[in-house]
Amino acid sequence: MRLPEKLVERIADRIIRELYETEKIIEPEDPYTFKKKIISIFKEAEEQEKLLDEKTREILKEKLELLEETSLDYRTAYKTVRSRLAEEMNIHTSRRERINQIALRIRDMIMDDSSVEIYEEPSLIRAKVRQILMEAVKEEEEIDREVRERIRSYSKRIVEGTPEWNHLYKRIYEDALKRRGLF
Repeated sequence: MRLPEKLVERIADRIIRELYETEKIIEPEDPYTFKKKIISIFKEAEEQEKLLDEKTREILKEKLELLEETSLDYRTAYKTVRSRLAEEMNIHTSRRERINQIALRIRDMIMDDSSVEIYEEPSLIRAKVRQILMEAVKEEEEIDREVRERIRSYSKRIVEGTPEWNHLYKRIYEDALKRRGLF
């Protein structure tokens, strides 16, 4: 689950605000260090996904001849290989499951951190973190949907996955992030 850096920071701030300042569910000794730990969980998850994508590309590069011989669509092969590798690496590829996985990591970090006082059950902590993550991902999905609609509105048909489409997507996505103060 790759989220813009500013959105990750906003998520971490919101977790601290809601769990610590508003609801007094937890109390970290140092909120700044605690925020850094939350952000590091997101960075670690992103690194895992990058590694997954790299391994997928490597496997497909090695099997390129087989793909050409069987006339198998690269995108289909990519999704299949990535899905199997994700299962082996214990990385959920569905957004909702990935959110649950990250929420569990944050909960575990809170439970294992001796510098954090805990005043509620771990299940409540995970539920609150998951709710915050779900709302942030909905915002990111709105941005993605907006970007895709803008690309579709072009008079020239641009095929998804092409270098032109990828470049255009990235540029429009960054513009949308800037408008929302996330870039």
